[in-house]
Amino acid sequence: MNIVWAAAGQYGIWPDFLAFCQNGEPDIYLNSIVGLVYRHYDSEMLMRYIREQLYKSLFAELFTELFWLGLENAAYEKEISCRPALKDLRYRHAKRFLAEDASVDISLQQLMLRQELAHTLKCNRCREILGDPAIILNPWDKRLYQALAFSGNMNTAELIAAMENIIRSFFRFHWHNKPREVIHFTSHAFLLNLLKKIWPFHQGHREEQIQQLTFIASAADKGNSLKTIFNRQDKIPTDKELSACYGRSLFSQDRLAEITRRYCQGIHRQVCLWFSAEKGAVRKENTAYFHQHHARFTTELHALTNRLQNALLLGRQAVQLPARNGRLTADRVWRGLILHDGRVFSAIEPTKREDISVMLLLDGSASRQGRQSIIASQAYLLTEALRQVGIPLSVVSFFSQDGCTVLKRLKAFQEKSAQGIFAYKTQGWNRDGLALRALPELWRDMYGQKLLFILTDADPSDERSIPAQGIALEKFYGGEPACKDTKEAVKELRQQGIQIMALINSVVATELVTKAAQHIYGEDYIILQSLSNMAQKVGDVLEQAIFYVHNQKM
Repeated sequence: MNIVWAAAGQYGIWPDFLAFCQNGEPDIYLNSIVGLVYRHYDSEMLMRYIREQLYKSLFAELFTELFWLGLENAAYEKEISCRPALKDLRYRHAKRFLAEDASVDISLQQLMLRQELAHTLKCNRCREILGDPAIILNPWDKRLYQALAFSGNMNTAELIAAMENIIRSFFRFHWHNKPREVIHFTSHAFLLNLLKKIWPFHQGHREEQIQQLTFIASAADKGNSLKTIFNRQDKIPTDKELSACYGRSLFSQDRLAEITRRYCQGIHRQVCLWFSAEKGAVRKENTAYFHQHHARFTTELHALTNRLQNALLLGRQAVQLPARNGRLTADRVWRGLILHDGRVFSAIEPTKREDISVMLLLDGSASRQGRQSIIASQAYLLTEALRQVGIPLSVVSFFSQDGCTVLKRLKAFQEKSAQGIFAYKTQGWNRDGLALRALPELWRDMYGQKLLFILTDADPSDERSIPAQGIALEKFYGGEPACKDTKEAVKELRQQGIQIMALINSVVATELVTKAAQHIYGEDYIILQSLSNMAQKVGDVLEQAIFYVHNQKM
């Protein structure tokens, strides 16, 4: 926000757009561009155009990204004469963007969230910034790329007019030859939702099978009959396929079928569950991050362990109970003489602390890829601290892919080593409501107080939609419907006596995730972006849990 404010020359604005690198750091150049747009143009007019025009289009995300690509060029040309440092910032941004694009093994979820056309044009913009020629083979793409070079001499109205001209010229009611066949619709929200329901936007393939995903029908799709399109159903993988992909099931076939019947109903009736203890290989990037921040880890581990040990010692203070033998208690002698009460002695009896077990649930969806190493280190830190004070902990990651929500156990309660946590890998989507409801199946053998930490970004979403009911259309599992489902799942767990605390770790600014976190978890969440302050923030929660158990016993 400070980057935006500095470029805009004004504080107090709350932009609709913020930019982040893949590792979660704010992108200095792109956030500066956002600020410069507020400085030089009528931001209210631009944002109203985006919200009221582009957002209502079937290709809302694509058009918004293309518009910002044009705004970037215009704002840069307008500002460069008085801010020479902008050239270097732009160069560094382009270099980093291309380097990250080449180094990351793109996942299914990222491909489906990424607009491939816009991404192609961004890559070519970055190549030109670095002095290399643009590599665009498709003539249609090349003309579009040239049209998006908005001039710094344009005013706000001219920028909007240029974008409208691009939509009319390149998208609206125009069919093009292979490899891109495009049609654009602008209509009532009901019709757009209907089109999204029946249009074959993408096919459900595994990550290694993805070559290209588009939001339009391919040439092969045109051969499908209307009956095929209207009755299209996504296939749920078989147990054999799931076992080959994610490892053997923790449960027998009968038990798994019973669990599936119990939880895969209602809005989850078209998906399935899978539980596995096969962790996979340790991820090098996770261990590299851990060793890089080993000093910080050691400091936080020592502080958190000390806090937990002190809390447990207070909870285990010996209690003096009245007894008929033991140590004579002077202030009780009168009871023997006057009341003939023989319990004038004291017996020292240590309190029996009820068991506390902790479950750490890691959101393993692909949207967490930029934070994967941080999350693994945070989980390992908490696990080590609890292990040193004797509190049992299990670590489970979850993601959803191909219509199946997978819960992968990285560390069991009885397991001493926590190295399996470094096998944590991000992939697929996250159907939080289903994963939370099914979690107690991995907690059945533990007694006493149960405390659940969930490391999440408070943004549940899944490729498998919420099934239609009656004449209503199916809904995307994301946004408000997914948050509502997750909130209900949290409520159900609390009714079972499980304490829940969300550790919010997101690439999005704190202000933007707070609303979703409050909606789902109420007051039971803390912002935890790095290893720093883990001892203080997580220690407070664990201390309260320990003292709660002690007070219940007393």
